[in-house]
Amino acid sequence: MNRVTVPLGIVVAAAALILAPASGASPSPGDPLVPNPPMWCPGNDPSVFVASGYGGFCEGRSFPDGTRWNTYRAGWFWQPLRCIIVDGTPFPPIAPPGGCGGNW
Repeated sequence: MNRVTVPLGIVVAAAALILAPASGASPSPGDPLVPNPPMWCPGNDPSVFVASGYGGFCEGRSFPDGTRWNTYRAGWFWQPLRCIIVDGTPFPPIAPPGGCGGNW
């Protein structure tokens, strides 16, 4: 081995760990109640543009109590899921404990 091979191998291994998806860390696409941005947003209205260079949002479908999972993007980074009350405003209120099917 030469002096370039070992550092290159370390860089490749580190990149693989960073880019590999964590098992069980994200919901499986196809669950209509849980968004998985940026491509799986079943609660978003398909006729409304919801993203820009500054951000966007992604939502699952509503639970029977009117709450839904929501996440938003600030710049390039998606924020953690949060449970909201859908009220038609740009800044919906956070749901009380027990919302989103009791998982909040």
